[in-house]
Amino acid sequence: MKASLQWLKEYVTIDAEPEELGHILTMAGLEVEGIETIGEGFEQVIVSRILEVRPHPNADRLSLCMVDTGKETIQVVCGAPNVEVGAFSPLALPGVTLPGGGVLKKGRIRGEVSEGMLLAEDELGLTDDHSGIMILSGALSSGTPLFNVLPIPDTIFDVSITPNRPDCTCIIGIAREIAAVTGQTLRLPEITFKEDAPPIGDLTNVTILDPQGCPRYAAGVIQGVKQGISPFWIRYRLHQSGVRSINNLVDVTNYVMLEMGQPLHAFDYNRLRENRIVVRRAEAGEEFSSLDGQNRKLSREILMICDGERPVALAGIMGGLNSEVAEKTRDLLIESAFFDPVTIRRGSKFLGLSTEASYRFERGADIGGTKRALKRAMSLILDLAGGRISSRIIDNFPGEKPPPTIPFRTEKANSALGISLTREKMKGLLKSLEMEVEDFGENDLTVKPPSFRVDIQREVDLIEEVARLYGFDNIPVTYPRIRPSDEIDAPELQLRDTIRPIMTGLGFSEIITYSFISPDSIDRIGADKSSDLRAFTVIMNPLTVDQSVLRTSLIPGLLGAIRTNFNHGERNLKLFEWGKVFFQKEKDKQPIEKLCLTAAMTGSYGGKKWNGQERQVDFYDIKGAAEVLLKEIGLSNLRFGGNETLCAFDPEYSCEVIFADKMVGRLGKVSSRVIDAYDLREENIFIFELDIETLLSVQPVERKFRPFAKYPAVFRDISILLDRRIESSRIVDTILRQGGALTESVDIFDLYEGNKIAASEKAVALRICYRSETRTLDGDEINRLHDSIIEAVRLETGGRLREG
Repeated sequence: MKASLQWLKEYVTIDAEPEELGHILTMAGLEVEGIETIGEGFEQVIVSRILEVRPHPNADRLSLCMVDTGKETIQVVCGAPNVEVGAFSPLALPGVTLPGGGVLKKGRIRGEVSEGMLLAEDELGLTDDHSGIMILSGALSSGTPLFNVLPIPDTIFDVSITPNRPDCTCIIGIAREIAAVTGQTLRLPEITFKEDAPPIGDLTNVTILDPQGCPRYAAGVIQGVKQGISPFWIRYRLHQSGVRSINNLVDVTNYVMLEMGQPLHAFDYNRLRENRIVVRRAEAGEEFSSLDGQNRKLSREILMICDGERPVALAGIMGGLNSEVAEKTRDLLIESAFFDPVTIRRGSKFLGLSTEASYRFERGADIGGTKRALKRAMSLILDLAGGRISSRIIDNFPGEKPPPTIPFRTEKANSALGISLTREKMKGLLKSLEMEVEDFGENDLTVKPPSFRVDIQREVDLIEEVARLYGFDNIPVTYPRIRPSDEIDAPELQLRDTIRPIMTGLGFSEIITYSFISPDSIDRIGADKSSDLRAFTVIMNPLTVDQSVLRTSLIPGLLGAIRTNFNHGERNLKLFEWGKVFFQKEKDKQPIEKLCLTAAMTGSYGGKKWNGQERQVDFYDIKGAAEVLLKEIGLSNLRFGGNETLCAFDPEYSCEVIFADKMVGRLGKVSSRVIDAYDLREENIFIFELDIETLLSVQPVERKFRPFAKYPAVFRDISILLDRRIESSRIVDTILRQGGALTESVDIFDLYEGNKIAASEKAVALRICYRSETRTLDGDEINRLHDSIIEAVRLETGGRLREG
């Protein structure tokens, strides 16, 4: 909303400087985003009188004007078509900086001396009119500074209006805020006119067929108007507010909208068939030609203004070509209505058409101000275009409702704001906003907000008004009394807070990706047609096709982030994400939400170093990272196995992560097919994915401290030959089970596959640590235990000791 300081001063006394006023408005909740000065640098622009006009001897379209400056007569070369003897016009003298940044100098134009410049309105930055020089009116004298006869210099405030404050989308609304904050009195324009045309009932009538979409419709008729150019003061204010001047009849409706916040529309009365108004819903597929020349197909979402036979306007949005005010218009029907905000918002969105009127109606116009705005417009049209106003006006108000009465507790307001205002002080603050305030009990109030404050519905809204007017910067900083909660964080939050520092300690960086993905993403990672990963929750109004469903896996987002990094030259990556996935199991019900953790490693493990060879990350790096993480949260006895159902992974380099016979996750190398689908250029990418719900179900509730060993350990190495298809973990499990409490650990330290053994076999070398927590083990006991372990391995796996 653009607000002129000179215009604001018509309604409220303002003593503050522009910068201070901008701060006042901002602290009152109306953020001033910019302040612009109009007329700055025009101190040497004066009023001049044209004494003589003669043709330029060397140019057909130029004139030589002898101009009186009040001190002397100078010659000015001018190309405007409207120069005439006796006219007063702004004159810029040499040294003035023009709006384009250039400095005016005395010079020659086509051989003739020009000692100044007669200015058009746009050259002064006042309007967009460049049809000729600006002609000044009134009792003027040459040499008078232009500041004395025009509303410049002026300051334009660019005020950001929040959606809940439609009352401030007008000059009077902003002036009302200034008056309330500064303790001044708001001055409303006087409205007086003579009604000397036939009664309105003899001229027209209004029928509302949709009272929900149009709760109130007021109309008046003016006969015998004369169309023309609006006076400068209207054109100036419209231009500074960002509205184009059209003619004096239409300009008045726009002027009153900017002044009072009530959009109006002027119909050519004689082009309305049957000279009446009908408000109804559009028919599906109905067509209408709006004022912008577009032929629009309508729907039932759109409210229409019709005459006796056809639509003539899109209610609250734009008028139609078939009833617009034209050059031959002599009689007007002026509309001032209240339209349902939701209806206008839906219609505007359906049409893809936003206007100054729809902007205000969508937020909520003042249903109580329709008659006053109508009378204000008719009064201005009478002053500017003449005519006769019909006796009385139509005010069709089928849905009239009394304003809400809101109880207001002063003690609660003080407690919420951390201040100690008296009831009388709060009463005065609320009354300054034109609210009806009455005492209730010893300390409390009852408040009726005015009709233009559609945002005031609850006690908390009134508390906010007290805070705004008292001044946010006057409210002391206090801390609420908060009693510590006896409740502990949810287990998943505790686990998240534990996992994050572990992952960052391992060198991973956390990422956050969109919960919305494309259904094609699951095809890219190779999910089967029957996979649960295809149980999508479809978004009703997606922004794009690529974000049309809720994700069922974190892997697509992780691979997308890797591709983005690759495209920017970053190839050595360690990324992880903690987030939810969503599975739609039953139609029309909320999806099942599951927490997951996914991590990926690519490129070089540690980068190129001076003291070692660079190497690429491999399967065991991602496996090691998963093991470290799970061990840190209390899961130490892990098993890695089976990979038949793991989509996205290379079956040769992938496995499930199993704890207590439950699969808690999976890890491995991303398959080459998925690499190609994401255009990752044959990079080796390794991922692990953990199911947080399963982790929580198996994570130990308590972790006990295990004291350091007091007694010595005994180490024995064995090398087992067995079928290469048998997982090494089976050997480890057998040794631990057979060894019982005396077997502290088993580590695989070598694996051999080569020409010294059969092609179908492998040799696994293990180191077994024996130790007792209560005594020192003797050699015979260890030998017996060791032999029993070897026998158990032979029976369980078919393996045998490797000789030599």
